[in-house]
Amino acid sequence: MVSNPESPSRKHVLVDELAAVSARIDAMVDGPAWSMSDAGLLEFLLDCSVVLTRLAAVRLQIVAEVHGRDLARRAGASGTVALLRERLRVRAVDANRLVDVAVAVDGPLAATGERLAAGEISVEQAQVIVAGMRSLPATVTADVRRQAEAFLLRQADEFDPTALARLARHLRETLTRVDSSPGGDPPDPASGGGSEGGGSSRGGEPGDGESGRDGVSDGQSGASDDAAAASGEDPAGRRELWISELPDGMTRISGELDPEAAALLRAALDPLAAPRPAVDGALDPRSPARRRADALVDLLDHTLDAAVLPVGGGVRPHLTVTIPWSALLGRSGLPATTGWGQPLPREVLRRLACDASVGRIILDPAGVPLEVGRTQRTVTADIRRALVARDNGCAFPGCDRPAGWTEAHHIRHWIDGGNTSLDNSVLLCGHHHRVIHHEDWTVQLGPDRRPEFLPPAWIDASRTPRRNPYSRHPHDLLYGIAAG
Repeated sequence: MVSNPESPSRKHVLVDELAAVSARIDAMVDGPAWSMSDAGLLEFLLDCSVVLTRLAAVRLQIVAEVHGRDLARRAGASGTVALLRERLRVRAVDANRLVDVAVAVDGPLAATGERLAAGEISVEQAQVIVAGMRSLPATVTADVRRQAEAFLLRQADEFDPTALARLARHLRETLTRVDSSPGGDPPDPASGGGSEGGGSSRGGEPGDGESGRDGVSDGQSGASDDAAAASGEDPAGRRELWISELPDGMTRISGELDPEAAALLRAALDPLAAPRPAVDGALDPRSPARRRADALVDLLDHTLDAAVLPVGGGVRPHLTVTIPWSALLGRSGLPATTGWGQPLPREVLRRLACDASVGRIILDPAGVPLEVGRTQRTVTADIRRALVARDNGCAFPGCDRPAGWTEAHHIRHWIDGGNTSLDNSVLLCGHHHRVIHHEDWTVQLGPDRRPEFLPPAWIDASRTPRRNPYSRHPHDLLYGIAAG
């Protein structure tokens, strides 16, 4: 324990309780985990996670008290974040998140604090909920805010922090009201791309592991490149690219390229990134970084328009946007969504609608595409588009692989007389496609024509059907709030 035994604080009941917890942990360290059964080991892992979360909730209560007393300044620090960074030896972004969550769950988001204290949600999920609630438009009423927090807490029972953050962005777009009258107001600027998490909004989502990659290299990369060249290693083997969704709806792209790949990228971007003077001769106001970003988007547009990329799943790569009818008409309600699950701001949708070709998929009242199949073995482009609209990615329970990484699987195999149709097909990623074929899982359609999976008896003796929460479209989850 860090407390001095002679300190007066040792006599406080909280300090004594923490000492007792620490003593019990001492007894567990290096315990005989090897002697536990497989089921017992997994259950113990979950129990440990709950206890850790509850202890983290206690720490947040302490952080809120430290912040409320302004103890940091009396201790000589510039603020609570600086104090936590120094005493806990954490990054400034993590200290900032601690303070953000501590203050929020101690006040306006008490319901989130209660779930956290009970160990029912993780600290990372609480961080996402706090950031999501802060991002809601200023015009949202207190009652709707309570409904929004309750909605995110319900979804936290099924979704990890990354998927929960995406739902929070959908929620923000859904609650962004638009005055459709002539001369009406645009969406509330409070819901735009500003900070959603105090000073940490650009830090990526919890667990993305990409913080600190925005700046200039510290020089070590060049040295390691030289060493790789000296050893004869192919530099192309060290190429890396990260794509991370940020809490404010933007996406960070970062990575490392070998000299050859970097030269190819520069050769492709430089002609498109040149400054473009205005018609009146005024200088291009865009920064070099903005011009390069615009050039990358232009390059992608030209490549997709040229239809030169390989076909995937029977469909050439293209931007797919799912648009509710109300959003297409410019009304308030559920937002348009990209094929990767990101909500699109209304101003972007208006621009896309001006020059995009539109293909439609008719949905039944349950949100399932109507039959578009043909009697051939391979899945057609039309059926695949309908599968994407229904399954929203790999349909296997718990899998979050997007539709672009999936294959169409016949529920009843073609050889066994199964036809190629929407109701006899399901999207599966490569891994789960192999699982279905080799590990005794069964796929069937439920009464609502959505896929469900029956596990083998050794996993669940009752073989209770399971569904993938990630296959549920955000529109379905947000319908009640949008209608309200």
